[in-house]
Amino acid sequence: MSDDGTVPTHSSDTDDLSRYAYLVEQAEDGLYMLDENGRFSVVNEAFVDLTGYERDEIIGNRVTMVLEDNARKEINATIRSAMRTGEGSGSALTTLLSKSGGEKPVEIRFKLLPFADGYNGLTGVARDIRARQHREQKLDVLSRVLRHNVRNKLNLIFGHAQTLQNTEEDHLQEAAEQIEAAADELIQLSEKARTAQTEVGFNPTVERQMSVVELIEHLAVQHQRKYPDSRIKTDLPQELVADIPKSYRIAISELVENAIEHNPDDEPRVQIRLKRVDSDIITVIEDACPPIPSTDQEAINVGEETPLVHSMGIGLWLANWVADTVGGELELDRLDDDTGNRATLRLHGL
Repeated sequence: MSDDGTVPTHSSDTDDLSRYAYLVEQAEDGLYMLDENGRFSVVNEAFVDLTGYERDEIIGNRVTMVLEDNARKEINATIRSAMRTGEGSGSALTTLLSKSGGEKPVEIRFKLLPFADGYNGLTGVARDIRARQHREQKLDVLSRVLRHNVRNKLNLIFGHAQTLQNTEEDHLQEAAEQIEAAADELIQLSEKARTAQTEVGFNPTVERQMSVVELIEHLAVQHQRKYPDSRIKTDLPQELVADIPKSYRIAISELVENAIEHNPDDEPRVQIRLKRVDSDIITVIEDACPPIPSTDQEAINVGEETPLVHSMGIGLWLANWVADTVGGELELDRLDDDTGNRATLRLHGL
């Protein structure tokens, strides 16, 4: 003890604590500690970002603030199993509830803190697995869509190639046109697949401040030139500036293109609406097309493909992935008067 009555602090111990604190705060994954009552006692910056709550909103609150009942019960069962077997650790795939009400898939890992004859809380890691799920879903969808469409189109190409060899000359032009159209569809499909792999992903660095109104107007002009027989109308605010991802342009282009190409009318109609609601940017594309197949709607709205729920096109998936990468969503439904379809792209917190 020093002359003034204070206990000297060992600089090495202080330095070590500072280093540990720095490592915790710099970790990319969410780190947390719960006391014996299931209340947060420590969280790092990544956990704060993951949940959307401020640190002082989290500390002292129960874990139920970020877990639904079913998720909490599953994790509690995993914890009890770890205590019963004596392993003292475990993991689970679950969903965290953010402050905005959104759901984020995470992988939870934990280590129980031993104390006397039992355990005194736990420490753990919450890893955001949206990017991983996103990559897996893209690979799954692209693989099956490409496999199905390439096989069908190539069969068509081979069939018409044989027709060219075996029919009279007056049939050559029609068969050649069919081959050209099928080949063109394959090229477009390949380009969309490349776009999905290279342009759409979890990369916040591509967000930048821009006029969303000007962007929509520019896209409308582009598609009007590409499809001169179409009628594209817009309903836009006077001004709307936001930090939007680069891939937003891709999503809107795909939705407008789908609305035009799937309309059997000579003059396909498309309406683009844009508005801001609180911190959300909402873009609505309305068409005059026949109903989107229920399987396609369910695949997009649910966000997964199964053998019984299969969407053939990549365009809608591209728009869906764009929304997913920034914590938004794409919803497909039918217009109230049943004259067309509505695609609503909602981007949060912009």
